Amino acid sequence: MRPPYENYQRALLGTLLLAVVLAVLALFQLEHQWLVLLLFYVLTAGFVLEGLVAMKKQLQIDMIIQLLRAFIIFVFATILYF
Repeated sequence: MRPPYENYQRALLGTLLLAVVLAVLALFQLEHQWLVLLLFYVLTAGFVLEGLVAMKKQLQIDMIIQLLRAFIIFVFATILYF
């Protein structure tokens, strides 16, 4: 029987892989600053998914910590870009 949060974990792995690809692309294409912003948004999505996994595991403190991390990264990346 599969755990109920397996889909979240797969999506989390996908966001991390996408973040690595975007980091490599942004490193070699410095003129496209929107790649860096997209990278931070993908990392934010990863933190949200990790918070959802913690919620499914009944770990409320860990969920709150991950969602706060996601919010802080989202706000600061948006402020620094615009």
